[in-house]
Amino acid sequence: MYILVAGRGVAGSDATEREKNSSDSGPVGILSPSATASKPSSTDSKPGTRDAQSLAGRGTDEVEAALGKPSGKLQNAQGALWLYAEWRVQFDADNHVLKVEKDQPMRLSKLDPQFVASSDAVAKGAYARAAADDAARAKAAELQKERIRIVSDGGQEVDLPSLMAPGKITIVDFYAEWCGPCRRISPQLEQMAKTDPDVTLLKIDIVNWNTPVIRQFGIQSVPNMRVFDRTGKQLGDATHDVSLVMKSVEQAKGS
Repeated sequence: MYILVAGRGVAGSDATEREKNSSDSGPVGILSPSATASKPSSTDSKPGTRDAQSLAGRGTDEVEAALGKPSGKLQNAQGALWLYAEWRVQFDADNHVLKVEKDQPMRLSKLDPQFVASSDAVAKGAYARAAADDAARAKAAELQKERIRIVSDGGQEVDLPSLMAPGKITIVDFYAEWCGPCRRISPQLEQMAKTDPDVTLLKIDIVNWNTPVIRQFGIQSVPNMRVFDRTGKQLGDATHDVSLVMKSVEQAKGS
C-alpha cells in the first residue's frame, strides 16, 4: 500500500512536471495571430533609414528602393541630382551614384537692424538718383524741342521773329519732304543744334512750289537755309551749302 501511494505520487509528480513544462514552452498546434505576428524590423519600417552612404555606385532603381521616391529632381553638369528630405544623391552621366550628402536645413538668422537701415539707405539713394536721371532726361528732351522746331502747316505764311529763340543764333531751313538733298543735310543741321547751346534750328516745310510761304520769302530752290544772329538779323544770303551755314554761325558768335 505504501508502494502504491508512492507510485501515485511519482506519477502525479511527473504529470505536474509535464504540465509545468508544457505551460512554459507554450501550446503545441495552431498559434494565435498575435503570437505568430513578428515585430517589424526597424530597418524595413520606412524607406530612407538605410545607410545612404552605402549607395555609392548603385543605380536609380536601387536608390529608389532604399530611399523611396525623391521629392525633387534636378539636372546639373555631373548628371541627375535627387533631393530627399535628409539626403542629396548625385548621379553621374550613366545614372550611377557619385556621392550621397546629408542635406542640412537652412535657418534664417535674425536680421541686423543696422544692416536693414543701411540697405534702406542704399535703396533710397538709388531711387533718388534714378529720379534725378529721369528729370535730367526730361529736361534734355525739352531743351531739344526748344532747339529744334518744325513748322508744318501746309506751307502757310509764318511770323519768323516769333518763332526764333531769344538770344540764340537761329538756322532757318526751308525744306520739303520730297526733297532728297534736304533729307541728306537735315542730320547735320540737327546735330549742330543739339551740340551747340548757342544754336537753334527752325525747319519750315514748304510743301510745294505754290504755297504762301514760297511767295513770302521768295524761295526758288530747296534746300534753302538762312542764318539769323542773336538780334534776329539775317547774315548773308540763302544757301544750300552746309559749310556756308557753319561759317555764318561762327560769324554770328563773333559779333
